[in-house]
Order: sequence, then C-alpha cells, then structure tokens
Amino acid sequence: MGLPHERTVVAMATVIATMQRLWYYRGTVWQKNNKVRVHPGGNKRGIPLQYMMEYTTTLLNNIPIVITIGNFDGIHKGHQRLMHALCTMAQKLHCTPVMITFSPHTLMVVRPDLYVRYLTTLEEKLALVARFGGIADTIVIQFTPAVAAMSATDFMDTLCSRFTIKGLVVGENFSLGHQRKGDIVFLEQYGKEHDIQVEAILLEEAQQTRISSTRIRTLVSEGNIGEANEMLGHLLLVTGIVEHGDQRGRQIGFPTANLRPDPHRLLPADGVYAAYVRVQEGIGSDAQNGPAVYKGVVNIGVRPTFHGRELLVEAYILDTLLDLYDKQLIIEFVARLRGEQRFSGIDALKAQIAVDVQTARQILAMRKVSN
Repeated sequence: MGLPHERTVVAMATVIATMQRLWYYRGTVWQKNNKVRVHPGGNKRGIPLQYMMEYTTTLLNNIPIVITIGNFDGIHKGHQRLMHALCTMAQKLHCTPVMITFSPHTLMVVRPDLYVRYLTTLEEKLALVARFGGIADTIVIQFTPAVAAMSATDFMDTLCSRFTIKGLVVGENFSLGHQRKGDIVFLEQYGKEHDIQVEAILLEEAQQTRISSTRIRTLVSEGNIGEANEMLGHLLLVTGIVEHGDQRGRQIGFPTANLRPDPHRLLPADGVYAAYVRVQEGIGSDAQNGPAVYKGVVNIGVRPTFHGRELLVEAYILDTLLDLYDKQLIIEFVARLRGEQRFSGIDALKAQIAVDVQTARQILAMRKVSN
C-alpha cells in the first residue's frame, strides 16, 4: 500500500529565476550595456580586462542580502550548519539569506581531464537547501573558464556591483578566485573595506571524521549508504525519468521502473537497496502537496544473469502497480541489502528477489518517512 502524500518533502524545486549577464572590466563593471559602477585601475597597458558572468537568481529586487558561496555538493550536515549560521546572520542584519552556487560543478571546468561525478544535480541541490538549510533564494553562476580566471577581488567586485551584500558566511577552509587566493584573511579584509560582515564556520565532524562531499562520495561509491546518510543528514537521493526497458522484470513477476539518471550522477555501488520511491509527473513538476511516496527495492547494475552490459537503475515499488513511463522518480536510498549477483537461472533470481523484498519491508517498517 502506498504511503500518503506529504507536504514537506524532498522534491525537485521549481525555480522561478531571472537570467542576467554581468560584463566586468578592470576599472568598470558593466551590466548589459549600462555602466553600473566604476573603480580606478586597469592593466599596465591601459587595456581593460573583460569578464562575462552569467547567472540565474530567484531575487527579483535589489534587496540587502547575506550570502554563502560554494559547490555544496550533497547539502550535507556541514553545509546545513553553515546555512543555519547564514540564516542567523540574516536575521541580525535584517537581510535575505542567499546561497550562491555554480553550474556546472567547478571541477568540470578547472579539471576537464577528470570525469566528475557529483552527489546532487543542480535541481536536487536547490530543493535540498530549501528543505534542510532553510534557504529559499539562490544565485546560480554559470561557471566558465573566464569565471575561473577571475581574481578574488574581481569576483567579489562583480557580485557587489549587482547585489547589495551585507554579510558572508563560509567554512573555515574556504577560498575563492584564481589560484584560490581569496581565503578567509582576504575575505575579512575585503569585508572591512566594503562594509560586509564575514563569518567563518568551523568544519563539521562525525565520529571524529570531517564531513566533506569527497568523503561522502567515497562512501556512496563503496555502497556504504548508512554512513553516507549519517553524514548527509538526509537520505541519499537519485532522480531520473522513467524510460521503457525490455520488460524483464515484468516477465518474472517484479515489474521495475528503469531510470535514466544524470550521466555525471554518482550512483551507489552495484547492488540491491531498500529505498523510498517518490513519484512526480515530470521534470520540475510543482506538486504542491508533494509527490506520492512508496516503499521499494532498487537494483543498480548490469543484470549479469541476463548477460547485460549496460548499467541500469531499476526500481520495484512494493504492493502497487503504476504506469510510471515518462514520470520523474526520486529514489531515496535507505540501506544496501546485498551486492549484485549472477544466478544460475530465472527461478533462483526470483527466489532471491522475494527475499530482498521481505528484507526491505522489515528495514523500511522500522523507520519513518522523512518529512
């Protein structure tokens, strides 16, 4: 039986954003064709250095804001602590708290030789920061080689030319700008010069291990979902659109929904998982009362029993038969049941799936659905 709808649910955020461009010249900041602010300076040859920064934002007016800046992959406990400090500063300064993040992930530009895999897509990140960080407003900067080349001063000057920034909250090891020269010392000095309150937050730890997106990615890739969820402060989630498969699951009595996740999404290690499955009508669907949520068993792997080669994410929803094609699913991973196995035949596979379903029922019955 499906669980009831929930109002406060980790869902894909519908972001109403305005697209704008900033043209930055050393000496002058331009917004489209209108001069915004002039600074003395320029390079030694007197030729202005030009940068373009594109961004989307939920801010519709030039209101006073306090900000935090980062990739915030996963929106883990450390990020959440920082967001709560940001909200506290916002209340004291009578400002709006805003998360500034980047798309794509900065490593995809700075280290193009790496195939970057992340814990959360941009849409998931925006939804999670609203749910667990209490931050409704965001600025998403399109991260390009030009932005990566900006000095810390150029970057901050560009932001200040467009937004009324009154406060900044970052982690104690944070830095920004080309060659990461915009560390806490720089930011505190910049804050003094521009009337911006700067606060550095101590890093969060779990069992004497520093909580970081890097550490969580390692846990997820190993299939250690329990410890990853503990550091995240919420269930690991994967979203995707349901596409047509080869009906293998239906043929053996366990019809599954085949997901097409983001290609850069870091998936848990191959295996079988107990999970919650949330159903939305499509990408970015509003779903005011939240998507329907069900108990499920999820398989990640290549299906070796059928000599498969393609990596698949397959979700079997318990006790409910739904038409899920072209709908968006949000899978929240609770526990890993076992690794992927090759079975001697279909009967052995069906018997094991039945055991997996029973185990998943027991695990999911012991916990409440996240609100």
